[in-house]
Amino acid sequence: MRLLRSAVCVLALVVPFVSVPLEAGAVPPTAAKVFPEPQQLVQRDDGFPIPLVVGLVRTARTDADAERVVRQALTDAGVQTVRTSDGRDPRTPMTIWLGRDASILSALKVPDSTGLAAEGYVLAAGRDRDDRGHVVLDGVDSDGTYYAAQSLAQLIQSRPGQDWIPGVAIRDWPTMRYRGSIEGFYGTPWSHADRLDHLGYLGDHWMNTYEYAPKDDPYHRERWRDPYPADKLAQLAELVNRARQNKVDFTFALSPGLSICYTSDADFQALIAKFQALYDVGGRAFNVPLDDIDYNTWHCDADRAKYGTGGGAAGRAQSDLLTRVQREWVETKPDVAPLQMVPTEYYNVSETPYKKALREQLDADVVVHWTGIGVVPRTITAAQAAQAKAVFGHDILIWDNYPVNDYAAGRLLLAPYSGREPAISDNVAGVISNPMNQAAVSKIALYSFAELGWNPAKYDVETSWQRALAERAGGNAATTAALRVFADLNTYDGTLHPDSAPVFAAAVEQFWQLWRSGQRAQAIAVLRPQVGAIAAAPATIRAGVVDPAFTAEAESWLKATELWGQAMQRALDLLAALDAGDGAAAWTARQQVSGLVTQAKAIRDSRQPHSGTYPRIGEGVVDELIAETGRVHDRWLGVQPGRTATTNLGTYQDNVPARMIDGDLNTFYWSNGAPRTGSEIRVDLGAPATIGAIAVLMGKASSPNDYIHSGALEYSLDGTRWTELTRATTAEVRATAPAGTTARYVRYRSLSSSDFWLVVREFSVETIGGRKTTLTAGGAPAPAPGSSYQRAVDGNLETAYVPATAPKTGDALTATLSAPRELAGLTILQQSSSVGSAHVEVQVGGVWQRVGAVSSAYAEVPVDDLAVEAVRLAWTSGTPAVAEIVPLWSDTPLAELVVAEDRADVVRGEASTFTVDIAAQRGEDVSGTLGVAAPAGWTVDPASTSVAVKRGFTQSVSVKLTPPAGAALADVDLPVTFTTGATTFEAVLRVAVRPRTGDTNVALRRPVVASSIEPGTSFTADLAVDGNAGTRWASGYDNASWLQVDLGTSTRLGKLVLRWETAYGSAYEIQVSDDANTWTTATEVSNGDGGTDTLWLDATARYVRMQGVQRATQYGYSLYELEAYPAV
Repeated sequence: MRLLRSAVCVLALVVPFVSVPLEAGAVPPTAAKVFPEPQQLVQRDDGFPIPLVVGLVRTARTDADAERVVRQALTDAGVQTVRTSDGRDPRTPMTIWLGRDASILSALKVPDSTGLAAEGYVLAAGRDRDDRGHVVLDGVDSDGTYYAAQSLAQLIQSRPGQDWIPGVAIRDWPTMRYRGSIEGFYGTPWSHADRLDHLGYLGDHWMNTYEYAPKDDPYHRERWRDPYPADKLAQLAELVNRARQNKVDFTFALSPGLSICYTSDADFQALIAKFQALYDVGGRAFNVPLDDIDYNTWHCDADRAKYGTGGGAAGRAQSDLLTRVQREWVETKPDVAPLQMVPTEYYNVSETPYKKALREQLDADVVVHWTGIGVVPRTITAAQAAQAKAVFGHDILIWDNYPVNDYAAGRLLLAPYSGREPAISDNVAGVISNPMNQAAVSKIALYSFAELGWNPAKYDVETSWQRALAERAGGNAATTAALRVFADLNTYDGTLHPDSAPVFAAAVEQFWQLWRSGQRAQAIAVLRPQVGAIAAAPATIRAGVVDPAFTAEAESWLKATELWGQAMQRALDLLAALDAGDGAAAWTARQQVSGLVTQAKAIRDSRQPHSGTYPRIGEGVVDELIAETGRVHDRWLGVQPGRTATTNLGTYQDNVPARMIDGDLNTFYWSNGAPRTGSEIRVDLGAPATIGAIAVLMGKASSPNDYIHSGALEYSLDGTRWTELTRATTAEVRATAPAGTTARYVRYRSLSSSDFWLVVREFSVETIGGRKTTLTAGGAPAPAPGSSYQRAVDGNLETAYVPATAPKTGDALTATLSAPRELAGLTILQQSSSVGSAHVEVQVGGVWQRVGAVSSAYAEVPVDDLAVEAVRLAWTSGTPAVAEIVPLWSDTPLAELVVAEDRADVVRGEASTFTVDIAAQRGEDVSGTLGVAAPAGWTVDPASTSVAVKRGFTQSVSVKLTPPAGAALADVDLPVTFTTGATTFEAVLRVAVRPRTGDTNVALRRPVVASSIEPGTSFTADLAVDGNAGTRWASGYDNASWLQVDLGTSTRLGKLVLRWETAYGSAYEIQVSDDANTWTTATEVSNGDGGTDTLWLDATARYVRMQGVQRATQYGYSLYELEAYPAV
């Protein structure tokens, strides 16, 4: 086992290997592969078959655990006899040397392991002059020999007849000292069997660290002073022994911060006694986590008297305790590794009194855990790691909170392990994973942790992830493919991976593009196989994954995936039925979709915190595909749209977005993570309306800080173009839109990142005027418990009026209009499982008249434009369950014309494409002519075209617009019309004419200066103009920071492109100058949202400056690239 007392030098000697030439006529060997990828691997041409009898030579450096691995590998390769000797050559056709043998290494012309870092090894495989095969496993230490044995097991190649060992020379060592995991999550802890299996997995993948720190073990945290009961201690002893067998350091963590008195000798002795108990059963590594506590709270008066108050006081108290543990206990035991600690401030690099105290007073040998810039940071860079080492003043061990899912209830996190720069290894002692509540499923991520920790220079995110999936699949291609599908649906975590189901999301986006362009059958044909793959993936995974614990842990999510996949299949059936005009088939499919979704949302996993909600599968993509399908169906039927609430944040348990618009201040939406810049909550009014007072009420009594701490309240007509109404920094935001403001969407958008989650008690938007007819239902029989009359007219097809008893003669369900209105027809929807028969009657001028009858789940009844006051279903037989009575109003416009862009940019002499949407709104097909009028000299294609739109659908038409080369640089309004019969619908396409620019970036590699760079980094100004999208400038933490480029000569500029890192400017100016003294603002941005900003201007200058006004994050401004293009 390792004595991890100081940083291990990983500068191993780079010794050239000798490649033995291939004999004439020999078959070229298959490439040797080992993972984690070795530091050096040289293919040789002297591989050999594995015979039935193999020699095994023990040496003074032989390790028993390595021998166990070798023997198992030989058995798996079909070896029948292993002749074992102690140092003597058994003269067998193939011999394995468990330890260094200088003569054999010399014969193979391979240098030994001298000079390699701890845990390093040399593996040499090849033939000697007598054509005998040899494998030498030469480890620097027992761990190295063990890893050499693991490499040998991977090298063996299965072949018909006899397996094969390729000729190879490997010289290998780990880059990082600590590699492995920390069981540090909340919720249901792992079982003892889980931990035993996990330790085996770590050893098999060359990970050397397991930290026992389950938050739900009372003897680890709340009852830290109490000795472990004998049975629990025996389990820990078994874990320690299993860890030793797999070359894993079992690290016992004790978390006393909730109650410790730092000045108490009794508490110090209690801590030491707990450590000693673990030492006595074999534990040799220890950690004192002081995370997730309030360091402003003392637990005894003596602490307050000695240390005072504040973070610095806490840092001094913790340093005194841990330094005493290190010096009085750890250092008295030569076989114990340096003490580890988790600081209370574990998630940033800001200089604070607390960190200063640790840096100056904590014993230098103590290793400090750190999670990065944030609790679950999207990225951890080499520069940040260097800052962490400097600010804490100790060796840094990254506690990486991935794939931990205790904060993401209902989610498995199966995406690639990304966002960690390989060069972090220059400044950290290691990286360990905080895994999920699901131990076996966590192995997908842990595989990549192993590869990053061992050889970060060769770590590739995507290929490592693919290998991890293939390993879970036992190498089976079909199972691996199914796991890729499943993992894509379980990507989103809101931190490392902000996009849900990215692969499937792209397919869905393509689907809707095809659908809206009129290629509906093709759209369905393209998406259906991908939806089928989702529905089929769980069965393939259950049959093919080699680890039964994986499928057991993932079963709730596998079952949910099946159901959501089947629901999407039925959703495509629904859309196909609508395209064919078959309303009855569409309604049948809609009910099937609803039933499958209900089943999926009823699933509960047994583990906390996932037991409190349903498994989230491709959330925001899968459910939104189904929701949008429902909206398409609603529009086809003519259902009056209601309000909906959405967010791009996740959801904690069942506190869904709908609760922010339910009118009840006692319910709320609650996110499952902190808002980042660009996070939003949104209300869709369902249709354009005149809006008035708006209120966003956030936070709640038990979590008053759960609100967006800096946000912008905005409204939009189309969901694309937004107008800011106000900005706020308070938990309750209230504003009134200017008189006459029309909008369909209102959102509150975060302008900065927060450490707190988000609670929204209510998001109310007042609508003023407009003609909206409401229906009020009543009658007989009375509704059953849990049902209501109003459910038959609530605009929601998922609810239904269900009578408590079967209707009697004379019973009727009546829907009264808020005002008489001309009615073209009615659609009556009943649940297929419970259909009643009825006469359909309408009241006109106080008189009831029969207009039709219903006796099936779906019925359309024409009303012939009568001015109706009420509608009723007079029951004749059956037991109905009325999902909806849908009126089709005669005065509903035939069509709606929408232009998707507003003040879009067009470039002189260049074609730009825009989208015009025509929607058929009145329950019938619409045909007409679309026309776009442009000024003289402009080209429009098509300027006029025939468009046919089916009932309830929206047809998107692409229009290509080209202004002349000499067009004025101005805003231009282009009239857009759609004429059907005698009716013309009008809209305006508003464009801004921009200058034509050249392709040469005149800012590239030009002299550049900046007001500052981020402290402790090398993110210098020149990196913003170096043409490398992977480098960046970062400023200090100051709103007024700036970056200035000298173009060398006065240049007429037409366009700037700013490519922001995540620390972007929410407000900034572009200033120009010819002398770098007098500056003019050429353009400005007041509501930046990051990413890539393309800014048009018409200015002549030598110097260009990005002048910051407001940072979007707590950090500075960070630009990957600033590009400048001259007007031509």
